[in-house]
Amino acid sequence: MQLVENMKKLIKFVRLKSQIMMSGGRKKENVDFEDNWSRYYRRCILFAKSYVFDSHTAESLAAEAMSVYWERKASGEEIEMVLPFLFSVIRNKALQYLRHESVRMRVQGEMSSSIQDELQFRIDSLQSCDPHTLFAGDVQKILNSTLKTLGKKTDRIFSLSRFQGLSNREIASELGITEKAVEYHMTKALKALRVSLKDYLPLVGILLGI
Repeated sequence: MQLVENMKKLIKFVRLKSQIMMSGGRKKENVDFEDNWSRYYRRCILFAKSYVFDSHTAESLAAEAMSVYWERKASGEEIEMVLPFLFSVIRNKALQYLRHESVRMRVQGEMSSSIQDELQFRIDSLQSCDPHTLFAGDVQKILNSTLKTLGKKTDRIFSLSRFQGLSNREIASELGITEKAVEYHMTKALKALRVSLKDYLPLVGILLGI
């Protein structure tokens, strides 16, 4: 039953993707969709899989989150921090999935005490996880201080990429620099952040793409 639901979600997303890619006179939407797909989908899968422990379910949750995001965007809603939004959708859907699995396994007698404890730990971890708050407190301080040491341009480019969801091409156009220059500053920022935020990996790493 769960596999059927997962397939329905994937089919819904593929249809949405196909409609956008095949629609005439909507070149910018097509480019935006492809940029968002390549930038976020893989990280969404990794985040989901770190909790549900199942590749097919993780792909389904990631696809559903991308669909929700694109539908909100198409309706005119402004979403400033795209990845935290996507992770929040996945968090809620993953909680539903894990709770359903917990009930199913108890009813079918498949749950030993160790499995029950492990599953409850994942549920508790998800309940306490708020992707938006990862940019508050200690993480935000470390992030800000690290970027500050790298210079204003690197700070600006990283923020445009990771917090506003702009592609390298869009950043280059906005700042009047080459895409190679954008890549240079992003590489510089990511290298530094992997060191300064090492104690907060892997979730922050998935979220920021570092």
